[in-house]
Amino acid sequence: MTIGAIDPDQRHVAERLVLLALRRFHREQPLSVDLRMDGLVSRVSELAERRPPSRHRGGAQLDLGEAELRRVIDDLVTAGTLVRNGRRIRLADAETELAPEMAERVSTLLDGLRAAGATPPRVDGIASRLGIPPTVIDQLRTGGQLRQIAPGIDYPADVWSALRVRVAGMPGTISIGRLRDELRTTRRHAEAIIAASHGPQATRPRYRPRSQRDRRAVR
Repeated sequence: MTIGAIDPDQRHVAERLVLLALRRFHREQPLSVDLRMDGLVSRVSELAERRPPSRHRGGAQLDLGEAELRRVIDDLVTAGTLVRNGRRIRLADAETELAPEMAERVSTLLDGLRAAGATPPRVDGIASRLGIPPTVIDQLRTGGQLRQIAPGIDYPADVWSALRVRVAGMPGTISIGRLRDELRTTRRHAEAIIAASHGPQATRPRYRPRSQRDRRAVR
């Protein structure tokens, strides 16, 4: 196929696969706004390999190379079917929100975590019971609605903000034991909060043998 000319039937096949790939992407990741161009090209290629050709005009085998496929995508952007933001592409009519039923489940999850205060249970267990897939949890973290400060420890964004303010307002040296008692939480949660708030070096004081401490005091 010559450069500058794309067979109309191949263009039709490519457009159909591009739209199908993006619809599946938005369905799988309803909170994701868009997809990188290279990711979209990869998804389209995978669809083309999995779907056997049919007699339908739009079901023919895709024979376009990557450069030609990118041109088809660019033309869909020009036509207003797709929207480009830098290297990222989305459907023009895509709505980045959860379906009502899933949104209610997520709300229940976040409310449960808020009620637990500084000692939230593991998110994956609650999400599984509520029927929330891991992809949605990943998107909540990426979007900032959930703040994962350590493996198995997630806080809703507003709870984490309040905890950081509370820790920042505590006078003196903040030890793990002191924060554990202050927040009435576990040692593991207290250590994770300090590490996420101030960095790993603030999780515990540096240990020195008593003999070294005594010699320093004599000096």
